[in-house]
Amino acid sequence: MTTDDHTKTNLSKYLKQIDEFNWHHPTKVHEMADSQSERDQTNYYLSQLCHVLLNNYQQSHNEVGKMLNLSTKRVIRLVSAYSQDFTSLQDIMEELGNGENW
Repeated sequence: MTTDDHTKTNLSKYLKQIDEFNWHHPTKVHEMADSQSERDQTNYYLSQLCHVLLNNYQQSHNEVGKMLNLSTKRVIRLVSAYSQDFTSLQDIMEELGNGENW
């Protein structure tokens, strides 16, 4: 398995965990859309994912957008809005605690 395949597998696993949280806690996800602070938190973690993919895995803005289902313009805005605070995908997932911190 190449590094790119391994990265895509890990990213898919992490996105699946986030989606699983959304599935099991739909009211919490719905409430998040209504709260500015929750939207800011979501944008923060998306920006951290973008930073890690861009800097650690040498992906382009376009490729990151495709992986995260975001427009290239939004990826650029997220990266510009927040500085990188995490060094790996695992660090982000530990911080998220599989949804416990949301």
